[in-house]
Amino acid sequence: MIRLVLEYPQHYARQFGMNSLYAGRHWSVRRRDAEYWHAVVQAELARQHIPRRPLPYPVELTFRWCDRCDLSNEAYAAKMIEDGLKGWVLEDDGTRYVKAIHHVVHSKRVIIVEVTKHE
Repeated sequence: MIRLVLEYPQHYARQFGMNSLYAGRHWSVRRRDAEYWHAVVQAELARQHIPRRPLPYPVELTFRWCDRCDLSNEAYAAKMIEDGLKGWVLEDDGTRYVKAIHHVVHSKRVIIVEVTKHE
């Protein structure tokens, strides 16, 4: 299993919840959001000494959240985090490589992403 821990950015729910998309975020803001998350994820992968070696087998992603968002609201951030894993931990994020995504509530004030082999 690969485990990545990410700090919550300030104003997380307002910026990165699905409700922000429904409010009509401009495409340029969404692009900035994606660039932010890709940079954060890759910086943390390096800082946490997670090898840059895409896994050669299908995986499942488990996101552990601790904020006030409904779990369905986490989909926007999860997508950007998943994209940040491509080329480092994931070969790609298509269904050939990612077979399941789970969202779980936990009690630590961080985002935890676990990558496990799909059985």
